[in-house]
Amino acid sequence: MVKINSDISIKNEMLKSLKESQSLEHSSSSIFSKSGKVISKSQTIDIDVKDKKLSELISGNYDVLSSIDWKTSEGTQQFLDISEKFISVTGKSLYDEMISRYEAGKISKDNLQKNLKILLDMSEFTPNDQDSDDVWTSYYDFLDLKDIVLSDNFNIEDLKNIDYNNYFNKVTRPYAEKFIKQNEEIAINARKAKLLSSYDVSKSQIAPLLPKITNIKTDDNTIIQKFNDKEYQINYSDDAINVSDGNKQYVIEFKKLLSQINDENDKNSVKKMIEGLSAPVLIDLAVEIDTIKVCNDPDSATYAQYDGKDNVITINLAKKDEKNAVFALAHEIGHSLDFSKHEDRNMVTFGFNQQFLEIARNEMTKLDGKEDYEKQYATTNPVEMFAECYTLLNMGSSADSNYVLATYFPKTVGYVKKQIEKQRNLPENERNFIGRDSSLHERLRDNPSW
Repeated sequence: MVKINSDISIKNEMLKSLKESQSLEHSSSSIFSKSGKVISKSQTIDIDVKDKKLSELISGNYDVLSSIDWKTSEGTQQFLDISEKFISVTGKSLYDEMISRYEAGKISKDNLQKNLKILLDMSEFTPNDQDSDDVWTSYYDFLDLKDIVLSDNFNIEDLKNIDYNNYFNKVTRPYAEKFIKQNEEIAINARKAKLLSSYDVSKSQIAPLLPKITNIKTDDNTIIQKFNDKEYQINYSDDAINVSDGNKQYVIEFKKLLSQINDENDKNSVKKMIEGLSAPVLIDLAVEIDTIKVCNDPDSATYAQYDGKDNVITINLAKKDEKNAVFALAHEIGHSLDFSKHEDRNMVTFGFNQQFLEIARNEMTKLDGKEDYEKQYATTNPVEMFAECYTLLNMGSSADSNYVLATYFPKTVGYVKKQIEKQRNLPENERNFIGRDSSLHERLRDNPSW
């Protein structure tokens, strides 16, 4: 028995399709056999006519295929479900039914070509090297089929001579299911990673290494900041930030630093981020960075980036999370410090500091066998490890690595702390940016790895 609560035309079309298949009884779990025929058990189908797309497809409205977002796991699952239910109801695959309707004069050649292209795009997955020759043969046949569909003067007999159903069985279905499963695992790991992003590093084993920061406001524009055992005075104005460590005053001139930002609102947004930096990071900004620029890229996952060639930080203002943006800015300032002179070479960049690498690599072995979501951003490469340690040690939190640094890299964090202190004790003319050293950049062209 078929339960249909749709309009009369859809009812009639569905019933006609059922009659053409010579039976109202097909398995609701029917799939293609190797020959492309339907394998079915004798069962009554209860069609959920609330599945409007299925109803539309059965009635011959193939344009609804374009509404399925097949590049997502949800859309891929919907495509698999609809394909299976379509076979269960009509006894034919969507591909075979489209061709049958064209031959019966029910759809135009342009409509057939347009919707076959969508169907083939939804069906396409590439086998891997371990698959059998038979699977690869079906894939190459499928590519030939796509070429035929895309040609201006395709012949219907050419379409019928290539077994789409064989490809669907051998490649589309298994690879679509893998794709869905992998995306589910990614989503699960993303949720777990989000939980780790709120990890309280102040209660971890590296808590003694974290900065103790207190601010005392003396007037509307001035604060006294105690950073561990050292005291700084920070004065904020519309034109500049002045930071004094008791011995020297450092000035961040906005007119110079933000000279490449034209929009006043963008300038104010960047100023607000800078005001969130701790005193030592403000001093590093004053000493190390020439320019801060902005971009607006909502599709990018990046909050900020450092250009080591031109000594420029670019902030992505499309990222609205101001707190994370401040930590991201500190992270990029850490990169600039890493590109400072230290005994005629960079502190850490690209694996130059062998002691740092040895400590970090030894601690990295603790992550063997761990899930990717546990590894967080610091483990990407030595440069990012340093920048995340820098941010943690100067801001009380890293940009995105608190859990992994606290749990697996206590010695690395401790070593970086000593290196930063050593760097800051150098005269400024010995620690300035070296990005214009062309011979060094020739050696540092590729990203480092562990």
